[in-house]
Amino acid sequence: MVANLFLFNLLKVPNIENANISKDFPLIKGDYVFVLYGDQMCVGRVVSVYFEAYGHHCYTEEIITDLDDISYISLHVYIPIHHLFSDLIKEDCNLLTHHLASNIFYHIGSANILIEENILKLLGDEKKYYFDYFGRKDIIETIS
Repeated sequence: MVANLFLFNLLKVPNIENANISKDFPLIKGDYVFVLYGDQMCVGRVVSVYFEAYGHHCYTEEIITDLDDISYISLHVYIPIHHLFSDLIKEDCNLLTHHLASNIFYHIGSANILIEENILKLLGDEKKYYFDYFGRKDIIETIS
């Protein structure tokens, strides 16, 4: 009975098996992702995408329909602060990083993102997905 109640309350995150990247919802420059940065789950805005060819990483502006198609991704990272995210790590300093594609855990569109100055807020389902699942310490420890 307790196990059934626990399963009933589990959050269903759609398309988690493909990081929510597909032909119907491709990853493009300017989109957002949940990304593991160190020991915390952050939000990153896609700056550029690279694929591997002939032992090199090549820039592309093509839409990405499969996370396995990319080797590196450049992100403008927003660090979690309570129930908001900030892109400032020091006064007037933003965090821009290159990540392996394996650090990307979920693609979110820009429709449920609100940015005011240096603060990013998640809205709608994306807020629920982050705070009820991806941002949980037990989930981060499991996937890292």
